[in-house]
Amino acid sequence: MKTQALLVAAALLTLGFGEATAQTNSESRVAKLEETVRLLELRVAVLEDQLRDVATPTRIAPEKVNWRKLRSGMSEGDVEQLLGSPSKVNANQVFFIWYYGYPSGGHVEFNANSRKVEGWTEP
Repeated sequence: MKTQALLVAAALLTLGFGEATAQTNSESRVAKLEETVRLLELRVAVLEDQLRDVATPTRIAPEKVNWRKLRSGMSEGDVEQLLGSPSKVNANQVFFIWYYGYPSGGHVEFNANSRKVEGWTEP
């Protein structure tokens, strides 16, 4: 009977030790997993920042949207509809130049004979 009691006590101690060891192993595994998740979250945040920098489309400033619609060969009337009236006009035998926001803004060059757009510089 004493032997059985000793065996039962030894078994209970072994079970208790096994549970303690299992709990320690579980806690260790959970800690490792938590650290892995933390590191992965940091990596994802860095990658998202990099992706945001690359994927952000270049926005055209509102005042340049209509300038980007200009095309060679457009008439003076088309340009005036698109950009409005110029703030200054220079003319010679070769070109008419319409200035917008003179002197630091953009300008449109028209051929003096055809009165069609030859070129321009955005503001």
